[in-house]
This record gives sequence, structure tokens and C-alpha cells, in this order.
Amino acid sequence: MSSPALVEAAHPLPLTSREREVGSMVAAGLSNRQIADRLFVSVRTVEGHIYRACMKLDVADRNGLAQAMGTTVR
Repeated sequence: MSSPALVEAAHPLPLTSREREVGSMVAAGLSNRQIADRLFVSVRTVEGHIYRACMKLDVADRNGLAQAMGTTVR
């Protein structure tokens, strides 16, 4: 059987360019504060990008996000 929800769950939405940018900075080992300072946004905004990227990639934390981006957090 197939339904729109199952299809969507099997193929998560692609990351936005900002989510990819934040994800790559997470993978490089930067803290939320460091990322916020580099992007001239608030730490809360960075947290939101990380949260949405993790949800889309079905990972639980920064390490999972870093691995999904092809790197591990130091």
C-alpha cells in the first residue's frame, strides 16, 4: 500500500540552502553561538535551522546532522 504520508516519509524534503549552510557549520564543529555570529542571526534562529534540518533528515542530534552532512562533530 502507498499513501501520500508514506511517500513523504520515505522522501524527506530537501534542505534549504540555509539549513545546508548551518549543517555544514555544525559538521565543522562550530557552536550555535559561533554559527549565529558568522551568519548575523540569533542563536535561536540557528537552533531552529538545526531542528528543521534534523527533522528533514530524520536524525536526533548534532552528531547525526554532521554525519548526514558527511562529517563527524569533533
